[in-house]
Amino acid sequence: IGEVPGKLVTLPLKLFFKGVSKAAGAVDYNAIVLRVTDWLTNEDGTRKVRPIFVPVSGAGLIFIQDNSFREGMRFRAVGSFGNRTRKYFYGGLRDTQLFSSKFGLQVEGFYKRLPDEDFFGIGNESLKKKETNYLHEESNFEIELLYRSFTKFLFAAGLSYSNVNVKQGRDPSTRTSSLLDSAEVFFGPVPGLFGVEMWTLLFRMYHDSRNATGNPTKGGEEYFSYEFSRELGGSEFAYRKFTIDLRRYIELFYSRVLALRLQTEITDNLTGKEIPFYRLSGLGGQDILRGYRPRRFRDKDLMLVGAEYRFPIHSFVDAYTFFEEGRVFSNIFDEFTLKDFKYSAGGGLRIRSKERNLVALIEIAKSKEQLRFYFSLNKGLRRF
Repeated sequence: IGEVPGKLVTLPLKLFFKGVSKAAGAVDYNAIVLRVTDWLTNEDGTRKVRPIFVPVSGAGLIFIQDNSFREGMRFRAVGSFGNRTRKYFYGGLRDTQLFSSKFGLQVEGFYKRLPDEDFFGIGNESLKKKETNYLHEESNFEIELLYRSFTKFLFAAGLSYSNVNVKQGRDPSTRTSSLLDSAEVFFGPVPGLFGVEMWTLLFRMYHDSRNATGNPTKGGEEYFSYEFSRELGGSEFAYRKFTIDLRRYIELFYSRVLALRLQTEITDNLTGKEIPFYRLSGLGGQDILRGYRPRRFRDKDLMLVGAEYRFPIHSFVDAYTFFEEGRVFSNIFDEFTLKDFKYSAGGGLRIRSKERNLVALIEIAKSKEQLRFYFSLNKGLRRF
């Protein structure tokens, strides 16, 4: 009798996980994933086509061709469409053996059109009631020289060009007003309000010591980058950006895993120059502080800490819970404090293929402002 209240509370959760396990078992038994994979892949496995869904840009396809012109060369293309004419197109060619097995070259470019990007102002205390909206249109081209060491370090140095246009967002008569109409009223001058054309010098370092890519139980990832950007055809905008993203995976017991993350980003404008508002560090969205709208908080610097506890409920399905906190600063060195961090908590499911690569994410996240639901399919968690 004493156990009845607890059982009643946990019954819906048990039934949900049992249903997911049964569904995953049926998919596995009928080899649905394998059949779809065989249909979308050529006989030697060098060509693959995969469906994709990302909340920001919508649904589409990924095309991958290995050994495109010679051994070790990979071509990757993505095309996706979403509501309100959202568009994203990407094409990239990576040659891992340019001069030798250590050196490589990567050339890539993308175009995206996001018609209703949110803007709440700049600063950690930006108000939700001041929500405005703008259309972000960007074309980008990038070329990088790669160097891979025998210790799983990948170094990159390159140059990129970007052309950003900021246009009218939603009609002011709808739920959200346009940033172009309300910037002066709500926020005062907004740097880069109409977009800008820039070139960027890039330096990156990535170290991967995970024991698996799709479902790591040990090891970690360390990512460092430096960007120096300057306006083309003008002298108003110039800045540099440092990024550190550290992730660690700790195996606990019975295939349980604790994933930890620390990320810091510092954006510094050059003397007498400005930083376009869309290049400021941002918190919010499926990749960073999941309980808030994308880029809910913007400023020059940010810090994020998070932890995720993962446990298997099927051979191809893991459930997880997470907690993360983050904050933006105008200058992290002068203003750093443990107060006023924004939190986000929640959980979800990670669904993997037979090769243990991550296929889909289903999650729910809660913050002080709202409850958010996410679903993504074949979404890369790290672009580099």
